Amino acid sequence: MSEPICKVADIIFVRFELVDLEPQKEYMEHFGMILAHETEDAIFYRGTGTAPYCYVATKGQSNRFIGTAYRANALSDLEALAAAKGVSIVANTEPGGGHKVTLIDPDNIEIEVYYGLQPSEPISINPIMLNTGVDKPRENTLQRFGRGSDEWQLHDNRWVYELTSKVKRLGHTAINVADAAISVDWYANTLGFLISDNLLAPDGPHSIGAFMRCDQGDVPVDHHTLNNVQFLGEPKPAFGHAGFEVTDSVDDLMAGHYHMKTVDKYYHEWGIGRHLLGSQMYDYWRDPSGFTHEHWTDGDLLNASIPATDTPARDLIMAQYGPEAPASFGATMPSEEVDDFRAATPSLTDIVKMMEQQPK
Repeated sequence: MSEPICKVADIIFVRFELVDLEPQKEYMEHFGMILAHETEDAIFYRGTGTAPYCYVATKGQSNRFIGTAYRANALSDLEALAAAKGVSIVANTEPGGGHKVTLIDPDNIEIEVYYGLQPSEPISINPIMLNTGVDKPRENTLQRFGRGSDEWQLHDNRWVYELTSKVKRLGHTAINVADAAISVDWYANTLGFLISDNLLAPDGPHSIGAFMRCDQGDVPVDHHTLNNVQFLGEPKPAFGHAGFEVTDSVDDLMAGHYHMKTVDKYYHEWGIGRHLLGSQMYDYWRDPSGFTHEHWTDGDLLNASIPATDTPARDLIMAQYGPEAPASFGATMPSEEVDDFRAATPSLTDIVKMMEQQPK
């Protein structure tokens, strides 16, 4: 493969257009993010990490996913992208400053690449120390999360667990693509992404997509920064989900699950479980507009020396453990339509079962 135009360093944020920002603000705070900046027409949410924001929404005429932003290693990366794609380098007028170029990927997703975006001070969190059957480093210290059992409070005669997850950063997006080969090639050649897992179709050796990661040489990075998949059947809206890493591993994820569950305002899409590809623990929730966001923790890190693996498509669906993957996973739709869609459509794990039961 020829050298890519550039090699982006990491993902920064996702961008949406929403008809009403107020319900989303409430959701983001329940989901465990912090309002970093707000105008009459836009909201910017951050985590505990150094990104100035990891979620952006602007007020508009429809609810839609606009795109994803990535961080470049050098200004020369923006110059190379601008020259190769015929676009301009512009000053960023939103919080954080710096400069950016804006591209459009093969599925009409807006891709912003930034250089010079000013990092924020990380929010300090006391790390959790876990005792296991193999190693017991915590002695004479009681394990408590938040206010302990006082996190359970009565809200209108109903118990609500008040401790949220603490989102740290955006780690990846999953997108539904019209042509897997075209999408994978574009991200590899334009942004320098490497293939971690090449997903093989159930009926043959051709690829239906990939888990792709940034190329930072010897520096380990997340197993995937992008998952681009060409699903069978009718085309789906491009946005699958956004995956946000939580700060404090498993208990942080579990706290967020019970908070979201007991608040009882949002649709639980899938989880809790542990993926095979990437290995992270996961928990997925739909926001008020039907877009799916993931809490995840304990994912794999790979450097550029690890070659791509050809992986059967079942490994995308069959987790190491957890509930069956629902039919609606990866599909954006209003939450009130999900139950009817699931009732009328086989679950993703049922589809895997049907394929494996077919005569060889």
